[in-house]
Amino acid sequence: MSQQYNYALAVQYAGGEFSGWQRQPHADTVQGAMETAISSLANEPMTLSVAGRTDAGVHATGQIAGFTSSLGPDQRNWQRGLNALTSKSIYVDWVRVMPMEFHPRYSAAARRYTYVFFDQQRSDPFIDGLAWCCDPLDADRMHRQAQVLVGEHDFSSFRGAGCQSVSAMRRVDQIWVRRLGAFVVMEIEANAFLLHMVRNIASGLRQVGHGEQDSYLGNVLAAQNRNALGPTAPPQGLYLSCVRYPDFELPAAPVTPSILRSL
Repeated sequence: MSQQYNYALAVQYAGGEFSGWQRQPHADTVQGAMETAISSLANEPMTLSVAGRTDAGVHATGQIAGFTSSLGPDQRNWQRGLNALTSKSIYVDWVRVMPMEFHPRYSAAARRYTYVFFDQQRSDPFIDGLAWCCDPLDADRMHRQAQVLVGEHDFSSFRGAGCQSVSAMRRVDQIWVRRLGAFVVMEIEANAFLLHMVRNIASGLRQVGHGEQDSYLGNVLAAQNRNALGPTAPPQGLYLSCVRYPDFELPAAPVTPSILRSL
């Protein structure tokens, strides 16, 4: 039997043109586009595993995926080939051989998402699709209320319909909200997330930023009922920005969305 190499790769993508990460038979997806490219490079059908499946319209700056192949790094320049064979909405930062026990999803200890609000009361042709355009927000107030979410809680109030997770218990390790110029940025890190959990938290924080009472977010959390919260925030402001693997050494990947890097 030929030697198998276990590869990890870091990929960025703009999610606007895709129906999410997961491969679908009649829709354009990130997984579908990348598997088509990597299968061409390997001359055989290939399947990618991934740290986190993102929904339609959601972006990534630090997504981690993986695959196995009998072709070594001296036989294929995987990074250059993938970037040549996929659209400009996808960019592979690096590809590295990993120990066979590494798995993008099951080896991950934590994931970080970033949500970007553009609160200038107008749309912007250079921002639309990359942030949630809304009325002015009080970022400091949002940050203070967000701290009620830190720790292990039942996040049923922030759980999307159709979520298949057995338990709504999740552990949020850190959450920040801060202003960066014309943007308000939320970053949240947890051991795992429920379906639409981050977008629903963003929705609640928007209400806080617009003046909801100081106990609002805590009351929503305590209700353990999705009806306690308003509509889910749109996907275009959401980025999977970092995946942590404390037991493995991986190259650094960009964490901050490009529209924020100069601020």
